[in-house]
Amino acid sequence: MEKLKEAKLRKYNMRLYAIYTTVGFDLLFYYGIKVLYLSQVKNISDANIVFLSTIYALASIVSVVIATVVNNRTSNRKTLIVGDTFNVISVFILIIGTDFSQMAIAEVLNAVAFAMKNISSGPMLEESIPKTDKKDRLFTYIDEKAYFKYCIISAISTVVAGYLYNVNPYIPMFLCLLFTIISLVIAVKFVEINKTRKNRDANMIKAIKDLKEGFIYTIKSKRIRALLLSVGFLWGVFSLFIIFQTTLLKNMNVTAQYIGIIAMFLELARGYGGRWANQYNETYKNRTLTNISMVVAVAFIIAGIGSNLNIPFAMQLVVVIMSFTVISILRGIYMVIYKKYVNNFSNVKILPTIYSMTNLYWNFSRIVITFIGSFVLTIVDIKYGMIVMGIVFLVLAFIIYIYMKTRVGLKPEEYTKEDVKYADN
Repeated sequence: MEKLKEAKLRKYNMRLYAIYTTVGFDLLFYYGIKVLYLSQVKNISDANIVFLSTIYALASIVSVVIATVVNNRTSNRKTLIVGDTFNVISVFILIIGTDFSQMAIAEVLNAVAFAMKNISSGPMLEESIPKTDKKDRLFTYIDEKAYFKYCIISAISTVVAGYLYNVNPYIPMFLCLLFTIISLVIAVKFVEINKTRKNRDANMIKAIKDLKEGFIYTIKSKRIRALLLSVGFLWGVFSLFIIFQTTLLKNMNVTAQYIGIIAMFLELARGYGGRWANQYNETYKNRTLTNISMVVAVAFIIAGIGSNLNIPFAMQLVVVIMSFTVISILRGIYMVIYKKYVNNFSNVKILPTIYSMTNLYWNFSRIVITFIGSFVLTIVDIKYGMIVMGIVFLVLAFIIYIYMKTRVGLKPEEYTKEDVKYADN
């Protein structure tokens, strides 16, 4: 009877996870107008908008400790609830804030929110799926379907936000706030599967110790070290792309309505990319992350060259949008496939720590890349900035490929004991 009840709770959580991801994976109604909102309404410069992303990344690194404390003392469910609460507060500050310092506070709170959501959402689904030989594929199947639905909603919200922005720039922001509240309500409805899993007496020292052990594991395990280096690099690249995307279109004098339409199209491309993650991985296997890195770098360069060509504006825009579409598709593939790699050889006990370390690698990379991107924009405009950053990414992608070649994507028996010490038996 107890097993039947637990099976129902697991199915309930898996269904709820799909809904939660659809509406709460990230902020809706915001990113399509972010650059316009911050520059035109809050009077923030392009360089400072990029710098805000660096502040976000710095805050995210510190937030890993906070998220680990909350997760260790409570559970994945309660961590999600706290994270979504911080999200609601951060969006509220974005609405009422008036200067750079208040926008920075909102970024910090948003960083805390997503550190908590990232450390707990994946493990929440992982522990809800019963142990089977196809658990890995089931996780990816549920996650990619949910992510695709989120991208559809995000695409619709993006184009709607572009039109509503011209009516009143605060309307999309209030809609964004509404969806963060809905996400919070859904988080509350999750149920605990394994209530004895956590050490309820954990404290700050225990959390730091867990992070230390996780960090030592990433140093000793050649596989996880190489994997997180590649995953972190791509996260930094995509973080910069989100900002450069709108900045380039704004620089090309594309209006808010058309930026919204383009952003909607790119969100749809990202969603379909997520649905193709498994096929893409099966095609390129251990070269998947490297392939994504190099193609994205080339697309950056092509977008920059296309915006500088002495050709009709419509043709310039086509080249830029095609390049952005390629990047968006690969971004969608990445957002699903990285979890598959991280989950491999990791059990429920270690997963939150591995996700914490992923968050650290993400944001160290984001700090470096957005700082370089911000610096580049103080020297050249965004059109040349795309080319410069694309060349930088291409060089780094090749270096990471050489490093990963003998460490990631091997057969299970080719890994060392350290690489598979947390494999779920």
